[in-house]
Amino acid sequence: MAHTTVYGGRIREAGVTKQAAKDVERFAIWQRDALEARAAESETLTVGPFSVSVSKTKAAPPSGWITLVDGSASEAETVKAVPKLKAALKKYKAPFEVEYNEAVFPKVGAWLESAGLKLAERNPLMACRPDSFKPFVAPEVHLTQLKSTATAAEVEVFQLIRWAEGGAVDRPVPSVDELRAALTSASSVFLLAWLDWEAVGTGVSHSLKGAAEIVGVVTRKDQRRKGVAATVTSELVRRHFEGGGNFVFLDAANEDAARVYERLGFLRFGSILVYH
Repeated sequence: MAHTTVYGGRIREAGVTKQAAKDVERFAIWQRDALEARAAESETLTVGPFSVSVSKTKAAPPSGWITLVDGSASEAETVKAVPKLKAALKKYKAPFEVEYNEAVFPKVGAWLESAGLKLAERNPLMACRPDSFKPFVAPEVHLTQLKSTATAAEVEVFQLIRWAEGGAVDRPVPSVDELRAALTSASSVFLLAWLDWEAVGTGVSHSLKGAAEIVGVVTRKDQRRKGVAATVTSELVRRHFEGGGNFVFLDAANEDAARVYERLGFLRFGSILVYH
């Protein structure tokens, strides 16, 4: 079972822009909404300053499980809670992972390291609003939206591209049944990108109360730098805003990806740090 723990709260870093501060606040609202939406199918554990959402079912939950901690946490509380949280999670056989926005709690990283955790990822956290959005379309890239009626070939290639990072890594791919179940959601959009009618990219958005999270933007490794990721992301953003949404966010995989999103009008409002 995968899970994510997230520190949430007001931005505390000096020198940030007003827009970044607004995006942090809007992101925190989305986190609370997401936690509430998942309450029926998950169990929430609270240990010290941590709150963790864990699936009640045996099936592996999708990525992006969110928990929220309002307010500040002290170093002593955080360090003391880590072993207790590990013990609490043991019965779920879930990996222990802490994820948070560095702009909100700039001191937490050092505290987690003192508790024995190690930094695994640091990814730019970015947001787009309707007034900053700059649509992009690469003419040679075609997009199709996967529905519950998608063919076996479509769902199989989608899973392979997305979860194997376009062929860049060798890892187990989630079952197509898991994807088919997700395709029934009215609040999610799954796009498959094509070049010369070969499947070359994926992208997903999950909408909730005016906000949308974009995940799974992946381009096949032999078809990169052709505008696939920008086209997929732009279409997901366009659909969300045209549907009445007002906030889109994502965490970029690296600085190259961040530059792609910046050209679409995304602005940084922090960095997602992941500790194992």
